[in-house]
Formats: sequence, structure tokens, C-alpha cells
Amino acid sequence: MILRYDERLLSLGLVVFLGAMFAASVEAQDITAENTSRYLGNGRWSWTIYLKGTDNTLRDVTCAEYTLHPTFPNPVRKVCNRGNSDQAFALTSSGWGVFEISIKIFLKNGRTRQLRHMLTFETPSVASSLALKTGNIATQVRPGWWRWTVYIEGSENDLRQVRCVEYTLHPTFPDPVKEVCQRGSGSHAFALSENGWGTFPIHIRVLLRDGEVQKMTHELTF
Repeated sequence: MILRYDERLLSLGLVVFLGAMFAASVEAQDITAENTSRYLGNGRWSWTIYLKGTDNTLRDVTCAEYTLHPTFPNPVRKVCNRGNSDQAFALTSSGWGVFEISIKIFLKNGRTRQLRHMLTFETPSVASSLALKTGNIATQVRPGWWRWTVYIEGSENDLRQVRCVEYTLHPTFPDPVKEVCQRGSGSHAFALSENGWGTFPIHIRVLLRDGEVQKMTHELTF
């Protein structure tokens, strides 16, 4: 079949267009987004979102622009430092909820790519039990009213593994979830002091430095 000159140009243009579309499709598929997370306590998480791809693909990226939930201050964050190849163009922030992050990828050839990533949080695993125990002391301030302190105890080696202790008090307390990250001195570690008139079970989450969690319960006594 003999093609006229304009038909040949049209065919060539179609081939170039399809080739560009295929290259763009491959290029877009070569870049993905992932995130890591770490529980901080009080329902809050620290998380890092980043790009994943081959070295050749990531070399073509100049910046990544992340659009966070509108409740964040300055929700549009642009990262132009590639940093670690395993977590390229990483952005770290913190918060309490998951949401979808829009990502605009800027390429050296002037083009851009769009990605979406649903932020995920890893459920803290429950630690193999350390040899920890709970206790409390109490002093009567006036009839029917007590000043008390709850704490954990353990060996020096076990206590070194503890980052913070989260105490959940009776719901009648203002801000009933209290987090203590100061170990203090003596055998009464990560102590929390409060005032009140009645006893109740205190639910305790021991947050370890490796990210694991140990759950305990202490029955307050006067």
C-alpha cells in the first residue's frame, strides 16, 4: 500500500504519540508510594511517606509534592531532597487519623506524575511479657479524699526497654488517658500521681522502645 506524504506524517505522529503514552505509563507504574508508622501514645502516630522505584526511575525525579489532610498546617509539603534510596523524597509528620495523600511527582523532563496513597498505621504488637509489676501508694488528705501514686516496677534491664507508660483512669477524670515518659528515680518507675475519693481499675499500656506494647491492669487501693 502506498501512503501519501501527509498520511505517512500522520502515521509517524501516531506512532510517536503511542510510544510516548506507553513510556509515560511505564514511567508512572515504576514509581509507587509507601509509608512507615510508629505509635506515640494517646492515639497519635508518627509516620513517614516516601517514593519507591528503581534507581534509574528515581534519578529522573526532582521533587515530590505531598498534599495532606486540610486539617494539617501548611498541608502542601514539597520535598526535593532524594535522601535515602530506600525511602526516597521522604516526608515525616504525625497525627491521629489515616487519610489519602495526593502526590505530585516532578520529573527532570518537565513532566509531572500523579499518585495517591492511603496512609496506613501498623497496629502495635503486644510484647512478650517483661517481668514488670504494678503498684500504688496512697495518703489520705482529708476524710474521704486521697492523694495516690501509681507506678510500675521491674529489673533495671526491663525498665531500660520502656519508653513511656500510658495510664487510663476512670472516665470521670478530666483527660483520663495520661502518658508518662519520665522514668524518675527509685523503684517506683514512670509514676503518675492524682487525687480522688474512690478506687477503680487502671488500665496500663507499657510502650517499649522497639515499638511493642505490654498491657497491664492495676487495681487502685487505699
